[in-house]
Amino acid sequence: MKALRIVIAVILTIALLYIARNNSRGRPEYFSHNENGYTFEYNSVPKGLEFERTKIPLTIEGDINENAWPMLRRSRPGQIRGADPATFDIMPMSPCDTAANCYFAEVTAGARNGRFYYYIEVVDSTGAALATFTQPDGSPFMFRFIGAVPSAITLTHIVLIFATVFFISMAAMHALALIKGGTDVMPMAKYSLLAAVCAFLGGYPFGIPMNWYAFGGTWEGVPFGTDATDNKTQLLFVYLLFVTLATLGTLTKNKWGKDLYSPKALGWFAIGSFAVMWFIYLIPHSIQFSPTLTYAFCYSWIGVVFLLYLIGRLRSARA
Repeated sequence: MKALRIVIAVILTIALLYIARNNSRGRPEYFSHNENGYTFEYNSVPKGLEFERTKIPLTIEGDINENAWPMLRRSRPGQIRGADPATFDIMPMSPCDTAANCYFAEVTAGARNGRFYYYIEVVDSTGAALATFTQPDGSPFMFRFIGAVPSAITLTHIVLIFATVFFISMAAMHALALIKGGTDVMPMAKYSLLAAVCAFLGGYPFGIPMNWYAFGGTWEGVPFGTDATDNKTQLLFVYLLFVTLATLGTLTKNKWGKDLYSPKALGWFAIGSFAVMWFIYLIPHSIQFSPTLTYAFCYSWIGVVFLLYLIGRLRSARA
């Protein structure tokens, strides 16, 4: 039975992290567009290492000649996403060496955490646009500048995140026995504690350096910032910390007090850890929400978790 739980937890971990990875907004996406006899096909290039040159290639089917040539229009330093595209700089694209109907522009990334916006046009000899290629909503593509993260930090962060998901899955499977009437809280409590430790280490001691090397920032979760990725990590850790504190009686063999809730309730809280983890990881990585929504949701979540802990403390004190 123990081996089966481990196998199921590994499968759930791989499945969740695979879905989260492919759901990331920072990954290349496929785009296509037809206009005025031209067909554009493009796997986006969302980022490049700071101060290094990167090629932005795409395929264009249509009449390309000396009087109709593809151009990349990119925003100037300091221009925001909603800037007038007519003010963007223009850069002629070159044919790829090996692929037919392939054209590219070679750009240089600036300092980490910078970005520029761009779109593609086919223009005639007078500079008039024959066809324009943007995102489906008409907005330009974004190219972000990132720094190189040391492989040791990246690998450790990934291992810790993998371990967090694995331990939460193991805790949830042991929680099922508690929900069915079991009383042995220790297996679930131990795995929840391990998950909380790994979430803390992966999100803070190793997550902060990753953010520093990649984007030049530190911690951008509330109350210091509204970055969705940092806040997702923080919300999960806060809940895992609550589950750990709620089972402190079992973990310390009642030396530091008793468990705050019944075994059945603790089992449901562990299942809640699993549900929270899936909800958080299924939110696309790198997506951003408005500051108002971010602060309202995060503080509400922390308040609810604290209230659950406080209720448990009061119940335990009365018992």
